[in-house]
Amino acid sequence: MSARPAPVTATPSRIVDLVTHNTVEILAEPADIWPFLLDTDSWKQGAKPTWESGEPNAVGEVRVARAVIDGVEYALTVETVVLDPPHRKVVKLLTGSPEDPGWAAWQLVPLGRSTLVSYDVYSRHDIADAGMTTGDYRAANRLRFDAELAELTRLVEKPG
Repeated sequence: MSARPAPVTATPSRIVDLVTHNTVEILAEPADIWPFLLDTDSWKQGAKPTWESGEPNAVGEVRVARAVIDGVEYALTVETVVLDPPHRKVVKLLTGSPEDPGWAAWQLVPLGRSTLVSYDVYSRHDIADAGMTTGDYRAANRLRFDAELAELTRLVEKPG
């Protein structure tokens, strides 16, 4: 598993580009992993997106995650824009940044008895009130994405 974030830049208004590429090899077929990409609640960390509109698990579905951190309310809108079961899912991310939208994409590539899972994210975030530096924000997200893929691997590969 690796995380290779691109350099993060911040403007004086503290808009931060979050760009990551994470991969993990999971000992399972893409079809066994796919249901976890449709419902990420069991392995993704942070605020859980709740259904807002559209057909569940279909292109056009919209989910919104909300959290309050240090008295500031944050919302992340996630709209499914591409589904190619069981190989690719792409979502549009709306963070409230003036430069929205961002994007997240999962790709599942069969490797014989295993699958290479790639997770790419590009989004912009306003961290002016988050009480952390740009470097801290980047590091926290890198750790979170690594932990999420480790949990996905554990869930998919668990016996039984």
